[in-house]
Amino acid sequence: MRIAWRVSVILLALLHCQGKKASFAKLHVLNDAIRTPKSRESLVNIVEGRSDALSYVLRVEPAFTRALDFVVGEKLAIWGVSSKRTTLILTEAGLKAALAVDGQEDVLVEERAFLSGPAKKLTEGFVNKLLLTGKRLL
Repeated sequence: MRIAWRVSVILLALLHCQGKKASFAKLHVLNDAIRTPKSRESLVNIVEGRSDALSYVLRVEPAFTRALDFVVGEKLAIWGVSSKRTTLILTEAGLKAALAVDGQEDVLVEERAFLSGPAKKLTEGFVNKLLLTGKRLL
């Protein structure tokens, strides 16, 4: 399950998202993308228009939702609602933890590069369109 890795990645994702918060859907997309270099590249290609959104298949991992529960249980983030979406929001404790992880130069190097770079282009609106793309064809 790699709970320490997943918790760290969730904290980093929230740290680099606008407003230090992200929708449940966006977190799932980021989690799916961050797992491997190939999945990161695939999402970047879609965001930058080099690949069609129809090629995207979201892989939902039960271990990820358990990590979300852990983050909330440890009061590193809280659930809220923003723009009619269920949203996870960093708390002060979560911000301190995220900054501590982000400050480690030799830890999660590829993940931090992705989250602080290409993933910033992944807006909530884009996530919504991405997840609905295949549905419109049915």
